[in-house]
This record gives sequence, C-alpha cells and structure tokens, in this order.
Amino acid sequence: MGTRIRVGTAPELALSPAPRGAAVGLASSAPPEWYDVAWNPTAGCSAAGPGCDHCQARRTVSQLARMGGKGGARHAGLTLVGHSGLEWTGEIRVRADLITWPLLQQRPRRILVDSTSDLFHEGLTTSVIDTLHAVMTIAHWHRFLVLTRRADRMRRYYADPHTPERVALEIDRLATSVLPTLGRGLQSPRGKGVAPPAASKARRGVVRQRWAAGLERAVHRAGGANEVAPRPVGLDPWPLPNLWPGVSVEDQEQIGRIADLLQMPAVHRWACFEPLLGPVRPEAALVDQSYLAAFGGGRSRPDQLGCMAPIAEPPWRSLDWVVAGGEVGAGARPTRSDWVRGLRDRCAAAGVPFFFKGWGEWGPEPDGSAERMVRVGRRGAGRFVDGRCWDEMPAALSRGGARRR
Repeated sequence: MGTRIRVGTAPELALSPAPRGAAVGLASSAPPEWYDVAWNPTAGCSAAGPGCDHCQARRTVSQLARMGGKGGARHAGLTLVGHSGLEWTGEIRVRADLITWPLLQQRPRRILVDSTSDLFHEGLTTSVIDTLHAVMTIAHWHRFLVLTRRADRMRRYYADPHTPERVALEIDRLATSVLPTLGRGLQSPRGKGVAPPAASKARRGVVRQRWAAGLERAVHRAGGANEVAPRPVGLDPWPLPNLWPGVSVEDQEQIGRIADLLQMPAVHRWACFEPLLGPVRPEAALVDQSYLAAFGGGRSRPDQLGCMAPIAEPPWRSLDWVVAGGEVGAGARPTRSDWVRGLRDRCAAAGVPFFFKGWGEWGPEPDGSAERMVRVGRRGAGRFVDGRCWDEMPAALSRGGARRR
C-alpha cells in the first residue's frame, strides 16, 4: 500500500463550510463560473511544459508565503527566485487538515482538485492519491474536476486494475479510523463548553447519512471462517461517475495528453486549453502511428499519398467538455482569436460544450480587414468571442447528474 499519511485529528478535519467562491487551502477569491470551489489538499508543483512558464498558481503560492503567520509557513519554501525568475522548488506538501474537507460539505458542489498543485505529480505517492480518491468516492454528492499536465501517470493510475482495490482499502481505513469521530469535538464560537447550534448538529447528521452510500461503493468479498472482516476487493461503480478527469493542453505539441485521457477508463472526460499558446487540432492526437480524434473518437492513418485514411474500428470515447482561455499575469503571451475560433468551431461541429474563460492579458482589436492582439489587461480584454460569451457546460456537470458510458 505504500507509505501512510497522517489524515489529521477530528478537530483539524471538522471544518466549517466554505463560502461560495472560496478556495480551500488558499486565500478566498471568486473562481470562474465553471467550478464552485477549489480544494487544495496538496501544495507545490514543478514545470511540465510551456504552459507552466508563467504559472498563476506559482505566483499565488509565493504571495501566500510572504503573508507570514501559519498560512505563510504552510507555503514557505515551495517557490524561489531563480535565474529565470520565480520558480517552483519541486517540493510537494500534503495538507492533512484538508484531506477530508469535502466529506463535511452538505451542499453538492463542483470541486476543482489541486489548483495549486497536480494530483498526479511525480512527487506524490500512490498512497496519497489513493486516499484522496477514497474521499472523492465517499463524497459522491460532489463532482470533482481533476486537471493534470501529467497525463501519462493519470492514464496508468486509472487503467491499473489494482487501483479500485487500493482505493477500497483506503475507504475501509477512513471508515474505521477517521469517520467515526469526524465532525465531533468542535468548539463553539461562543466559547468552550457551549453546545454547538442545533443547525450545525443537523448539518453534520445529514452529511453522515450521505457517507453511507459512498461507503457502499467499496466491494467486499465473502469473509472466510478465519477472517475478522471481509477484505475489500474493488469499487462499484468504477470508474467513478462523480469524477471528471481532464488534461491541460497549451499547444499542438502537447496534444498527446488528450490521447492518454481518451485511452483510460472514465465516465466523463474534459480538456482545458489554457493558456492557449498556439493553434490546436484535437482530431490529430497521435496514438500508435495513427491519429485519434478527440471529438467523435475516430482514428485515421496517413496513406501512401499522405492523405488521412479512416481506420475501420469502433470509435473511441470522445471528450465531454472543452474549456479554453488566455494567459494572465506578468509575461503573459497572447492567444490569437483564430486559435479560439478554430477550437470553438470544432466543438460546435461535434456537439461538444465549449466554455471560454477569457482572453487573458491580450484582447483582439479590429485593424482594418484583419485583427490584432493588444495588451489591455484581463478586465479590458474580457470574454467575448464574436459578440458573445461562451459558457456551455455538459448537462451532467451543470445540473449535477451523471451518466454512465
């Protein structure tokens, strides 16, 4: 099972609900409309492609480290100023006090996982990833958006036939060592010895009732005569219907991450083209000397004349959602309007919802018969593409439903 991590004591884990727009583990800030709250059980990262050159999370962590106090201490040493400017140190920290935070949130939310790190970073052990998936399994009423640039490790993790068993074992461990006392021992804001308000007790009671359905996802084999308790052997359902794994892609050179995403087991899949640094062709993800289309799932191979010939085989699973956006902050590079339009038009032709977060620091400005990009700042650039905002979302994500595929 690997190295165990300290999950935390009941008072540490019994957090009060975060307000809408809060980032758990970060300073409170209003997130974009495509998720409700960010959950950051780990912190720290390292560069994994050109999209990381001006990483916004790195700047945020550096600012938090300078604040001092406990919050500053949690983030101190995760970044440094090197020869090329602000850099990650590569250290990854696990926030034990935040690991079970979703289990205490009664209202269903779209939760972005690890906005200041990467759930599949090579610095995180498999046992940590298993524990966080155990939490996501139990918290079945939330929808978890997992975004990574380390698509190869994500594919290997979800495709590993032993992953459901490891996660089920973690569920059993949480059920016996953490959940029985989670949410108890809270000090009332009115002072020690004062009973918590009835509303708070009721909220914890409703949340505990919801745990039962999540705990039942762990499948146990029939116990033998010499076994104290049956051993977990997997999860049902698997893949998790409330899990939305996705990859971050900044240009065509990184399009292979989508190929990894489409080849792994998942109920929902999405891709985030942010910062979009060049034109992308999601229908041309290279897999085994052939090209896999992210929209429609068809495969093709160049023939002797150099033309793309379709391969006769069942289609692969397609992307369910596409998010795109420009770069923000100092040193931001422009995202050209034809790159965004090309991606939007491909989504429209395939019937895939398209969400555009914004142009970033550079916005399009008409220049005669053409269009040029001008640095006007994030607010000045806005989010309009051809006169409208593109806020499309899958029904399963916007309404809280989940469909099996």
